[in-house]
Amino acid sequence: MTIGIGLCDEITSPKRILGARLPRCRAVRFRSPRPLAAVLACTVIAGCGGDDDEATPKQVTVAVARESGKRANATAEGIVQRPVAVALRTSGAPKQRVDVTWGLSCPKTANGKARATGGTYTTTPPNVRALELPKRAIAFCAVRAEARLTRSGRVRITLLASQR
Repeated sequence: MTIGIGLCDEITSPKRILGARLPRCRAVRFRSPRPLAAVLACTVIAGCGGDDDEATPKQVTVAVARESGKRANATAEGIVQRPVAVALRTSGAPKQRVDVTWGLSCPKTANGKARATGGTYTTTPPNVRALELPKRAIAFCAVRAEARLTRSGRVRITLLASQR
């Protein structure tokens, strides 16, 4: 039994159609399915990247807070371990302005000195805003955010993070 795989590369000759190179294909033939299985297994493992779980950050929802009523005020707070990115997602109904106040404190090590930052902004939901992290190694960050409606309705604030 013969099994074949087609491999293509570009033509190196000067023949071109509309300025593009034509692909030239050649077949690689295996007399037994074992080499083919080995090639496919290596390709799948190499394509998946092996066991590099550390390479891609894990996205998590840290906290969610909801409130409703006249000038509803929702407060969410949480701690993110080894953050790569932190963001706030705000939503409200009916559509109206939302005042957001946030704070972020990130010590350099587990028992080190903290660096705190914070701010306020006004937005019309739905809105996602990334918070700027310090440009150094971070053990964890404490995050707090408050969303307040300008009129009556429902508001929700979500703390999002990507962790190493």
